[in-house]
Amino acid sequence: MDQVRLFLLTVLGIVDVASPLKYIPQHCNIVSATVPCVCKDEHGNFVDLRPLANKNLTARFQDHSPADGDNNHTYSWNPCYGFIEKSTNDTGCLNVASCRVNSKRTEFLDIGIQNGASFGHFDNGNLSLTYTSKDGKRTTIVSLYCDQFREDGYLRAVGNMGTFYWLQLRSKYSCPRNESSIRHFPGTDLLLGSLSLESENHTEVPQPPTMPSPGVVTMTSKPEPSLHEITFLLTGILSVSFLILLVLVGTLFRECIKKNPYAQYSIVPNDDILENKMEIY
Repeated sequence: MDQVRLFLLTVLGIVDVASPLKYIPQHCNIVSATVPCVCKDEHGNFVDLRPLANKNLTARFQDHSPADGDNNHTYSWNPCYGFIEKSTNDTGCLNVASCRVNSKRTEFLDIGIQNGASFGHFDNGNLSLTYTSKDGKRTTIVSLYCDQFREDGYLRAVGNMGTFYWLQLRSKYSCPRNESSIRHFPGTDLLLGSLSLESENHTEVPQPPTMPSPGVVTMTSKPEPSLHEITFLLTGILSVSFLILLVLVGTLFRECIKKNPYAQYSIVPNDDILENKMEIY
């Protein structure tokens, strides 16, 4: 039975290792103000959006139509580095993180810059990035959804929520990852070096940023499990249950083979043996 127990523990260990990270950081602090798209959480893991960022002053996600029914505007966003989107007369969004453009491309509105960006929580507890415009009058919130199956990322522009503009990013780079998984990206050593330097210069524990009011969106402490996670969990439970049943049946069958099925009966002599005994007498 010890071998059976070891086998089951091994199977459970494989299932646990294969499953993706299921937690959302409660505290994720920006590593460097010069690259405000990388944060370190309370578990020592990192959310790093640098693989999604353009460095050529263009937006990685450009001119996305909103889902709020507004056909007169589009939204652009670039993580980490500022971009330019302007009209022919050189007026528009200059070195911004997010920009709102009208359909005629005659009005370019700065709705957030990289400087001062902060990580927080929004939309049912999901991690988010918050940007503020240069004049401090407009705010953009980008909800970060962890999606292990999206390499390039998918941006959905929800639109104008009244007090802020709402964007949603689905990407595997929104998921917390350990330090070794981001080491291969150029500039990581310098980035993590600046983190160590800032830690030495600051003794107090950094506090999570205060998020603006989410309006009509309900916030909860934990996110709702996705259909994929529920399916994966049920499949794992059924697989482990089947393996347990299979092992138990095999063990019982082996024990039955070892036992003599006729041990409870005594041997009855045959007729030849009885006749021989009678002749002797």
